[in-house]
Amino acid sequence: MKRFLATMPLLVLLVASCGESEPEAAATETTTTAAPTTTAAPTTIAETTEAAETTAAETTEAPTAASVVYELVEWEVSGPTEISAGTITFEVMNIGENTHEFAVAKGDSYESLPQLANGAVDEEALGADFIGRSERIDAGDAAEVTFDLEPGSYVFLCNIQFGPNSHASAGQVLSVTVS
Repeated sequence: MKRFLATMPLLVLLVASCGESEPEAAATETTTTAAPTTTAAPTTIAETTEAAETTAAETTEAPTAASVVYELVEWEVSGPTEISAGTITFEVMNIGENTHEFAVAKGDSYESLPQLANGAVDEEALGADFIGRSERIDAGDAAEVTFDLEPGSYVFLCNIQFGPNSHASAGQVLSVTVS
């Protein structure tokens, strides 16, 4: 009996600690199980959503966004004469000795576009058919400009003018088909 009484406090401590451990273990398990479910689910959903948005953005941009290179030189615009419709980034390089610009107008040819007396294209008369232009590009420099082009005929040109002269009238034009 003495042995039993001597071991009784140890037994009580052991039982007490086992009894406390189980609820803590259960609480820890619940918390551990609940925490990853609560924390992991939104993180996984957020990560999945972010990945889906990134993939969707890449998918959306890849087919519609294109990059096309054009060169400007004294009195010429050179590059592809057929390109695909959509959002197009034009990488324009001025390989000439003078400052140039890259302008886009909707029309069948330079000759069919309204012109000023010096041969520059009359952008105001074109209205919505004047798509836009780059900033002026110094000799040896390059620029990027992006336009959304629908299928049709376009004229790419340098529309810089001075006095009775214009770069377009000197031949710095290119007819392009967008399909």
